[in-house]
Amino acid sequence: MMSCSDKSEHDVIGVWLLTTRTIDLPFDVNQDGVSNTNLVAEIDCNKTETLTFENNGTVSSGNEFSNPLKYYKEEGTNVYRIISDCNTEGIISFASEFEITEESTIKIYDRVYVISGDTLTTIYENSIKIYNEDFTEVIETKDLKLIYTKQ
Repeated sequence: MMSCSDKSEHDVIGVWLLTTRTIDLPFDVNQDGVSNTNLVAEIDCNKTETLTFENNGTVSSGNEFSNPLKYYKEEGTNVYRIISDCNTEGIISFASEFEITEESTIKIYDRVYVISGDTLTTIYENSIKIYNEDFTEVIETKDLKLIYTKQ
């Protein structure tokens, strides 16, 4: 574990922009004819989600407010869909302390982030619920992977 004074010289200090949000399924939400596993490229929500790490050991987040995405699988097919109703009229944010647990590992609350070069990655295991078409049953779950790029 590193002390507070070591944080000021750590590579994590600065602003990180969310550049990749994947769940390992291709979607064509924007209906441009190209399916993509990176939902940042498919959905106009959360285009400015950031994490800002400060020398004093705090981290803050700011992102556009959006409604949760609803995932479902069309009955009798292998086609997955997302219902997306973005609301970008507000901002959701948080501030917290962060902990450097290893040279390339950061912890915010109980969430682990791994630094590799100019990327910061975290995985929310089984956090995406895929429903049946009428949203009465969860039929599978997927991991959500977020990748932030240092600005």
